[in-house]
Parts: sequence; C-alpha cells; structure tokens
Amino acid sequence: MSQGVIQGSMREAPLPDIIQLVSQGGKSGCFHVQQEASRARIYLKDGRIIHAVTHAGEGFEALMEVALWLDGTYRFEELVPDVPATITKPNASILMELGRRMDEWRVISQKVPSVDLYPASTLLPGETPHGVNAREARVLALSTGYYSVAEVAEAMQKPVLTIAKDLYGLVMAGHVTLKGIRSGKPPKIDVPAAPQAAPQPGPPPGSSQALPDIREADAAGLSIPPPPVAAGFPENAEPFPETVGGGVAGTPAPAPAKPAPADDPQRMVKLMNFTQRIAQAAKMVLPEAQHEMVHRYQAKATQQIISGDGPEAVKNLALAISRGAVDAGCDADMVRTLNTHLKALFATK
Repeated sequence: MSQGVIQGSMREAPLPDIIQLVSQGGKSGCFHVQQEASRARIYLKDGRIIHAVTHAGEGFEALMEVALWLDGTYRFEELVPDVPATITKPNASILMELGRRMDEWRVISQKVPSVDLYPASTLLPGETPHGVNAREARVLALSTGYYSVAEVAEAMQKPVLTIAKDLYGLVMAGHVTLKGIRSGKPPKIDVPAAPQAAPQPGPPPGSSQALPDIREADAAGLSIPPPPVAAGFPENAEPFPETVGGGVAGTPAPAPAKPAPADDPQRMVKLMNFTQRIAQAAKMVLPEAQHEMVHRYQAKATQQIISGDGPEAVKNLALAISRGAVDAGCDADMVRTLNTHLKALFATK
C-alpha cells in the first residue's frame, strides 16, 4: 500500500496542484481529504476526476465544498474506483474553479474564519445601515448571535458561501461581529416569499456576483456523522526543498540541482510547495492588480515541474515574477522589496 500513497497538508501544497500532479500520471484511486471533523473522498479513474463525496452530498457540488478547507490534509491511495461517474467536466476546468474558489475563500475567511461561528449585529434597535442590499438586510435580521453562519444560510435557503460573502461585507462595515458561543434569542424567520418562482438549484459554477465569485454550495450538514473513511490523516512534516535554484533579479545563481525524476511524486510536491511560498511572498508585496500575473506564472511553473523540469522551474518562477513586476510598471522601491523577499526564500532551507 505504501507504493501507491501520496499524502500531505493542503496548507503546504494546494489540493488542486496535487490532484493535477496525480492526474497527469493517469492514475486511478481516491483522495481522502480531511479538515477537523469534515471529510471528503475524491475519486479518479485513469487520471480523470469522476466522483466526490462529502457529508453533505456528492458529485461536483461535493468537490467544490472542499474549497472551504484551507488547513486540511490529503492522502491519495491507488485503487480501482467502484463508484458512479457523477462528474463529467474536464479536469482543467474543475481544478481551475476549485483553486479560484479556494483563493476567494482564503480572503473571506480572514473576516469569517468558520461557518460554525455565530454572527451578531452591532446595530442599535431601529438603526438602519446605509448601503445594505435586501439579502444583506435579511442576514442582519438573523444575526442575533443565536444562529451560526451555516444555520443562517440554511434558514435563508441560500448556499453557505453566499451568506459568508454577505457577512464578509457586513463585518468589514462594522455591522456584524462573530462570536464563538451561541447567545441571544432565536430570531423570527420569514420564509422568503421572494419574487422568484420555484426554488432554483442555484447559479451555475461560473456565475459571478458583486463580491468575490465563489462557489454556491450548501455546507450546512456538518453534524452528519462522517462516512467510514480511513482515520488518522497524517500531517506533512517534511521540510521544503533543500535547494531549489538560483538568485533573483541579477543575483548570481548557484548551480541548479538535478531535475526531479518524473516518477518521484514526493519530490514534486516539495517543489510545488516552494512555488506556493514564492507566490505568497510576491502577493504580500505586489498590488492586487498583479496577483493574476503571479497565479499565471505559478501555474506555468507547476506544469513545468510535472513535466520534469524540477528546480529550474522554481528558479524561473521567481525571475518571471520579478520581471513581470517591472514590465507592469511597479515602482523601483516595490521591485527592490519584492526581490528582497524572493531572495530570502532561496537563502533559507
């Protein structure tokens, strides 16, 4: 069983990158994903994603639910899947959507770190906030400290991430605070006689909204006992790559290490971990308008690592981001700061 197992932490290596790595090898098997009590199984057949199961459901929606799990662990086990094919979209679009929504949830979770917290309005009785739309007003009315974020979503019959987006804006505006303990009284729930005909299944995965375009999937069924999945998902305690390339922006580069062999998935994971660190360091310095450029270069580096370029792809990623910042017109001080951060990464082991 050890021959067909890849495992690690989603904090160190994003799950979409790991799934892509495994799918490139045309493998069949199951990803067991876990964050605290939440668990998911993602099945691949000949490299294609065909099925996913979580506590709340199955299929594409279940796979997108994993976008909420930023600190989870994964374990891929090679096997011949005996499951229905509930997912038919191509891997490229699935993984791009999953990665994008993880990025969006990473932003929202800075203010709404968990759907198990209890939102409570900070407004005085009778006070009417400005700039709040009709749905946000309903969220405010239900934010008495009694319902959790997930329960507010269930009461409003809306996907939990839609409500999390609304709460993100309300917290930023100072209208809502989040508590860790249930309090207050249960608010009156008006079943929405909304100007919509029959209940809709929800917008398609690619639909856009005012706040971050994030998956509309209901994760309210958190209390359902987990399915029988192998327990004890190990945390990845392995260090980042010992040496992954040269300098940045004119700094002399040490001799590049030997490229990782294409059949060494653990080594590839380490290299992709390092690309994640480079991208995070760059986004800390560069303005948000340049983050898409960083994502683009990181995706290219990931493809090169999968193709066997190894440390050379990691070094080129740092150089490409540095040059991209110059080409985008970033001022000299910002570019110097960026290069300092990137060189610091290569100086550590």
